[in-house]
Amino acid sequence: MPSPERLRRARTWTRSPLTGAGPRGRSLTLAASQKRPVVPALVTFLALAALLLALTGCAPTGDADAPDLFPAARGPYRRVTAVARYTPANLYEYIDGQAPYVVSFGFAGLATADYRRADEPVTTVDVYDMGSIENAFALFRSNANLEASPVAIGTEGAGGEGRIEFWQGRYYVAVSSPAAEDDTPVRDLARRLAADLPPTDRMPACLGWLPADGRVEASEKFLPGAYLGYEVLRSAASARYRVGRGEAAPEVTLFACRYESPDAAGEALAAFRTQLAERSAPVPLAAAGLADLGGDGFVAEEFVMGRLVIFRAGRFLAGMVPWPDHPAATSLLAALAAHVKGQPQP
Repeated sequence: MPSPERLRRARTWTRSPLTGAGPRGRSLTLAASQKRPVVPALVTFLALAALLLALTGCAPTGDADAPDLFPAARGPYRRVTAVARYTPANLYEYIDGQAPYVVSFGFAGLATADYRRADEPVTTVDVYDMGSIENAFALFRSNANLEASPVAIGTEGAGGEGRIEFWQGRYYVAVSSPAAEDDTPVRDLARRLAADLPPTDRMPACLGWLPADGRVEASEKFLPGAYLGYEVLRSAASARYRVGRGEAAPEVTLFACRYESPDAAGEALAAFRTQLAERSAPVPLAAAGLADLGGDGFVAEEFVMGRLVIFRAGRFLAGMVPWPDHPAATSLLAALAAHVKGQPQP
């Protein structure tokens, strides 16, 4: 079991609202150095092999060609603990209370160890293998400290006050040292680790599900399940948009949930309508003046986050929340419908 001090550092999680802002700063574009193939997927190891990996500090993936992410030394930093490893089954031992949240993003495994430079405070390195670029992006955007400054580490990073978080490839990484007097060692160690991680060779496909025009920079998010707190809304990409011009213009969130087939999307919409009807009867799109979006959808007038519009377009459920009384909001919904209908269908 990790020490109480390591548990205290590991449990520094900052979950943000489902439709809130993402970390401020860098645009999501790939540098030339990032455009290289990603290592193969995670393979299963026997218990004896896992113990050997923990003792030797090999890469958390166990891939034969994977880099050594926990060497005995990384520059001037010396590893001062064995590498501890966790799976979805026992992650609660490290971040009890937050484990189900992390696992819901497709978590595959965690490797963690402490490093120290000279007599400086210990720095903890947590490397979460999320199984895919989409999942690593999703966990970072939903968990990263939204008040932290952007940092040029990994594909996208943020941090401050003794903690740096970033994602790169299929990995979400947290490097932390709350006892440090400044962030220099944390940033330095995070940069060195990012240089050894497999690069991000493409951006998450879900970023293309929503229109680019009018999108608030770095507001994109992805949730594999339970968007807006409803299990029937799954694989949801979302982003904030400003309706109209000027600082007083309201902001809304557009979303698109992708399903295996149009029938599956239709079933999810019907289930969502039934759940919302327990509070108030959903209004058909035509009755709300939104017939152009299609006949399969509705408006929830009393949704907890404000009026909600949702409609089906092929294998997607898409919509807006809140739907404000602003003429530009209808135009934005039309743009969303046209964009989603243009996405590949099965």
